[in-house]
Amino acid sequence: ILIIPHLHSLTDTCCDSSTKVQSYEGGSVSISCPYESQDQNNLKYICRGNQPSSCLQQALITSNNTQNTQFSLTDDKESRKFTVTITSLTQKDSGSYLCGVKRNTGLDVFSAVDLEVRGERSEFKTDKRD
Repeated sequence: ILIIPHLHSLTDTCCDSSTKVQSYEGGSVSISCPYESQDQNNLKYICRGNQPSSCLQQALITSNNTQNTQFSLTDDKESRKFTVTITSLTQKDSGSYLCGVKRNTGLDVFSAVDLEVRGERSEFKTDKRD
């Protein structure tokens, strides 16, 4: 039996609703994550899945490390939202993501996004005949 102290009966799922985002293989997508003014200087991050408890440890990118090969994060403090851009999309990138904001006291704050990556745009063009 595994006993984890200091956890009260919290369900490890997030968000009553999620934002749906679509793009195409090989393309890119920008995910906009709003936050409250009190969180302006807090750490922002995004992870795959919908488990808040492990999101920060599995973050794909954070506001402390704003760029890697596929992900970039920009924080617009005036409009209180951070944007994560994902490039070189494949269908494996489809699925659930959580935008997270680190809270120094209490639980981090999350918003959910569902990304659907469709086949390449060229598949939707009519075939050329020789």
